[in-house]
Amino acid sequence: MNRLCLNEAGYSLVTMMLVITIFFLLGLTILTVAAQQARLTHVRVEEIESFQEAANAIDETVAALKAAIAKPDFVLSTPARLDDDLSRWLPAFEQRYGVTIRDATEEEEIDRQKLFTRVLYISAPHGNKTVTRRVIIANTPSFLKYALGSAEDLAVNGGAYIDGHVYAGNDAYVTNAANYIDHSQRRTEPTSFPTLSTDSAWLVQGEAFSCTGGADCYQRGTGTFLRQPIHFSHGLEGATVQKETDDFIDVDFNWTVKDKLLNAAGIETFSDEYEQWIDKGIPDLLSMLEDRLTVVEDIELLLRRSWHQSVLLYHPEVSSFFVDRGEIDLKKHWLIVNGDLFLGNTVQTPTKVRGNLIVLGDLTIQGNVAFDASVYVTGRTLIYDADISGWGEKELVLLTDGPLELARINEFHNSFPRQPNLKGYFYTSSNATVYAVGSYIHIQGGLFARGDASKRAPDADISGLVVNAYRGRAENGLSFIPAPDDDVDQSRLVIRHDPQVLIDRGEGLPFVKRLSLVVDRLKVE
Repeated sequence: MNRLCLNEAGYSLVTMMLVITIFFLLGLTILTVAAQQARLTHVRVEEIESFQEAANAIDETVAALKAAIAKPDFVLSTPARLDDDLSRWLPAFEQRYGVTIRDATEEEEIDRQKLFTRVLYISAPHGNKTVTRRVIIANTPSFLKYALGSAEDLAVNGGAYIDGHVYAGNDAYVTNAANYIDHSQRRTEPTSFPTLSTDSAWLVQGEAFSCTGGADCYQRGTGTFLRQPIHFSHGLEGATVQKETDDFIDVDFNWTVKDKLLNAAGIETFSDEYEQWIDKGIPDLLSMLEDRLTVVEDIELLLRRSWHQSVLLYHPEVSSFFVDRGEIDLKKHWLIVNGDLFLGNTVQTPTKVRGNLIVLGDLTIQGNVAFDASVYVTGRTLIYDADISGWGEKELVLLTDGPLELARINEFHNSFPRQPNLKGYFYTSSNATVYAVGSYIHIQGGLFARGDASKRAPDADISGLVVNAYRGRAENGLSFIPAPDDDVDQSRLVIRHDPQVLIDRGEGLPFVKRLSLVVDRLKVE
């Protein structure tokens, strides 16, 4: 009996010791995990703080640079003078904000003797990594900074996807319905609201309006969709809506064309000779400069060689010129077309255009055309059933003084490729309405309408830019299969801003007498 009791007491002692050991190990494990989590949290907090400090230092440097070029006593005189100013500012900013600034202008093959464009990489340490932001200094108009916009009003109807900032100089409107034209009848199709990428914003200088309810957002008028006076918050959830803090630097189209004509004739901006010519009208200017340009009367002659001087395409009995094959290769020189121009292709190989063009008339682009070019059009521009690609990884910058029309681009195309079918930046001094309901339009660059306050955009009740985009499949005969609201991959209008245009286009970009900054996204390496 006593032995049995002793055995039971021994078993109880062993059990108790085992339980104590288990609880001790559990407690030790919990303490170890808690300590590990605390250490990881501390490391994570330090990492976040380190990144924030680096990002703040870069942003403060950008703000200081922006303030320096905006001072009243700063004068934009010559590229050499700008380099003198930067040689004083940048070392001071590095010391003040603890950053490193690398000038990559030469790496981008920018002629710093002729251009004001400068490419800077501003970096700050972040632990064992580096945070970097690319900053481009340029004397170009503000519209090139935005993926989509208008200096007047902007309406984005339906499910466009926009990667880049959106600008409205007056009011902005968004709806979850896309308008389109079917056999001359104006129709409306319910769809998603537009979507912006996470680091993009609506920069609206007036009011931001939105309306939900599809076709109920519109009243049928005589040849137009009349917007009802409705002010809702729908459609902007999660998107940043704010004022643009930078001044909008506009482009004077007529002056810019004259500036480019003088440059084509070898007369440099700011020279004494330039000042004598710049106040002339375009027709008078062209006739006076004709002796300084190589005159070509036949398109075949233009296509047969690479040109190392500027060319005037002119025939006294021809008002329209057609290019549907081959290459126009002007390197960095200019082609002035005295008349209307058609660019297209009749074979599988794209027609290619390299250089800078001034079209003193209307321009039509149809088919597959590859560009490494800046193009100025004094009339209207029609881009119809076209695929615009880059020549040699470059792109197109197109400015038209008249209406810009994008029509039947990849119509009823439902594979939604990630590759752009319009690679370039497209600008009009007038109003514009763009339909991507049956069409599929993917722009790498941007789209901007300066707007004409004395008129209204086609099929709309505002002055400026109106875009209509369906999200989902569109079948021939205009039957629609909607995509989920959050499926931006099925947006029939995609615009991705690309600031590389400020570097690639060089002397072909519009010239303004003020500097501005274009700030790229932060990168951690």
